[in-house]
Amino acid sequence: MLFKKYIVHIFGFFLVAFGVVGVIYAGRGAAPVDAFNYFVWTLTPLSLGTIAVITGLTVALIAFMFDQNKSMILSILFLFSIGIFIDGWKLVYELLPLGTFDSDFVSYPFALFCIVIIAMGTSITITTGLPSSPFERLMLVLDRKVHSIQYSKMIIEGMFFLLAIILGLITNLLFEQVNVVTILLTLLNGPLVGLFSSIIMKEKNKKGVNIYAIE
Repeated sequence: MLFKKYIVHIFGFFLVAFGVVGVIYAGRGAAPVDAFNYFVWTLTPLSLGTIAVITGLTVALIAFMFDQNKSMILSILFLFSIGIFIDGWKLVYELLPLGTFDSDFVSYPFALFCIVIIAMGTSITITTGLPSSPFERLMLVLDRKVHSIQYSKMIIEGMFFLLAIILGLITNLLFEQVNVVTILLTLLNGPLVGLFSSIIMKEKNKKGVNIYAIE
């Protein structure tokens, strides 16, 4: 049963990686943290997946400083899986013909599709009962200070948004990854994750599946 949870959890990351890389390749804007990772990638010889892992590890370290929970180790291990998936999907997207996403009639619908896939993958990971990601851990740490999950999420996204803007200006690629879809991701991701999570939980309740967190 536990092994199945791990497989499902990792499959969620597989979907998230597909959506993240897809949004980046669509070139109409990405989530603040993904835009930040993209700009760092353009400035370093490291792979996009490696950058995502390093960013996650940094967030994990900050969260661990305020919440020494042993399950953070498992969260960090999952980071490496999503880093591998990001690099894997990047190789797949690079096989597409040049100019595939040049047209708005292709890039925007595909970006919206990827937003849905990201939300679906995120919902799968948060309903397995396994440890949450370092980003969610940091959000909970901030929640103890500001007493609002929404504001905590806004603080984290706002920080990465500011960093992404700075790096975007440095690389002269700002509007490639900070654009309309960035706003759509900010507005739609939360409600979509809530919707998919609700659907998944209802199905699990029908089957009598227990949801528990590993501490």
